[in-house]
Amino acid sequence: MILLSTNAQQIFWLGRYLTRIEYLCQQFPFMDDQKAVSYAHAFCLPAFDASSLNELVLDPEQPYSFIQQFQFAKDNVQELRGILSAKTYAELNQYIRNASTSSTCICDVIADCREVLEAEPEETFLFYSLGQTLEQLDRQLRLKQDQTQTLEQISALIEVLEQMGWDSLDTAWQQLKTQPDQINFYNFSDQIQYLFEVNA
Repeated sequence: MILLSTNAQQIFWLGRYLTRIEYLCQQFPFMDDQKAVSYAHAFCLPAFDASSLNELVLDPEQPYSFIQQFQFAKDNVQELRGILSAKTYAELNQYIRNASTSSTCICDVIADCREVLEAEPEETFLFYSLGQTLEQLDRQLRLKQDQTQTLEQISALIEVLEQMGWDSLDTAWQQLKTQPDQINFYNFSDQIQYLFEVNA
């Protein structure tokens, strides 16, 4: 199956959302006020200590909450009904139904969703991995974490994309690789979104 650019974009964002939720699950509940404030500042969240950050991510009205982020992922899965294998789609839907609206259940099924998607065909997994690694890099830059391994993973993905004809990422990628910061990250992210649009 030839993967359309619009489908590739949906898979890419599914990778980003699931990776974002999975990391948040690993941090929750926040216990240390200083770490919670650093996290809140990095993601521009209106929280001033661990308690308020915990309340925010549990509030279904907040865009950064477990439920809102999971809803974005659910929407992506629905858009991919005709692209994902019948087995993968059925399993993802089952996990989504099981998660319901409980943050605890959401955290329980995230890893299961990731494992199911990792079994998809190479091209599907490529864009899912691209979303995963870009989300990781975004978080690592915001929280000043080590980016070495993530940059290596992205470099390998870029090589595969170039072989597929997505060869206009090189300039933005070289800038990001040479100087990994938020400005170059956003430039690179914008270039990826541009390619999704022009190849649609």
